[in-house]
Amino acid sequence: MSFSGETKLSAARINRSRRKYRPRKVRLLLIAESPPSSGGFFYFPKTIGKDHFFRETMKALELWPRNEPMRRGVDKRLMLRHFQSMGFYLLDTCVLPVDKLGPTKRREAVLSQTRRLVNDVIEVDPTRILIVKSSIFTPVRIALRDAGLWARVLNTGPIPFPSHGNQGSYRSLLRRALRRAHLP
Repeated sequence: MSFSGETKLSAARINRSRRKYRPRKVRLLLIAESPPSSGGFFYFPKTIGKDHFFRETMKALELWPRNEPMRRGVDKRLMLRHFQSMGFYLLDTCVLPVDKLGPTKRREAVLSQTRRLVNDVIEVDPTRILIVKSSIFTPVRIALRDAGLWARVLNTGPIPFPSHGNQGSYRSLLRRALRRAHLP
């Protein structure tokens, strides 16, 4: 199979996995940068052991014990269904992983996909939005503002991605945003 065939298959698998857990009414939409190149995509059914975003989100929502590590092979489906039942959903700015790209290529990828992201946001019609990761905050904020969606965004500044020592800050800022939006 060619690289482009593998890429399309990956994008299709990512979309299928994500849509399986789309709530009827999206109360909170998290917007992240992209699925990780590690393969530890938020909506895949099992952990790979490097599922930082999933693990810390579940800890913040008290769906996983704060002091318990999340190792490889954890079945995520029950937590994903609970996340869905809360009306929560995740979209990525970029459809495919950009975490291994250099800063310039990464920024170009984000900028080139904000129009598609805005269309996806309009389609899911969330009540509230939270933008995660400083590298996407400004371009996503501008795109949402230009589409008339800025009033739905909970954060006025970036929320750090929950790795490299930012786990506690991410959990705290996520919980604070949920309280401000009167979400569970």
